[in-house]
Amino acid sequence: MSKDFDVFLSHASEDKDRVRKLSDALTAGGVKVFFDESSIKWGDSIVEKVNHGLLKSRFFIPFLTTTFSKKGWTNKELNSSISMNISRKGRILPIKSEDFEIGDRYPILNETLYKTWPKSSVDETAFIQEVVDSIIKLIEEDKAAPSV
Repeated sequence: MSKDFDVFLSHASEDKDRVRKLSDALTAGGVKVFFDESSIKWGDSIVEKVNHGLLKSRFFIPFLTTTFSKKGWTNKELNSSISMNISRKGRILPIKSEDFEIGDRYPILNETLYKTWPKSSVDETAFIQEVVDSIIKLIEEDKAAPSV
């Protein structure tokens, strides 16, 4: 199945400023990103666009925060991704805020290695670059893997 996007960034609107920084850095690195404000245009069907993005992305990156966990929409995206991940390991690449405990809200993700977004804005730039570099490597590996 062809992929229109390399990554799908799932987040609560309250966390958009931080996730936008990651989206911008990924895009600058040549990564094709599904990010709501750049992927969904005025007049588009939000449900159709999100479904397309979920189905046509190599990786799903949820930005896990307390706000994320309380939103219906973000939980639907995560549940869809978990369902699709059953047959394809390693598709979900969680990033969490420092104050969020994954096991308290998403025990099914407890065994998934995640990254933690730093509180300090000083550390944020290095963190974002590390994430971009890691994602580019994962995309290259995914493209090189034989199709099943």
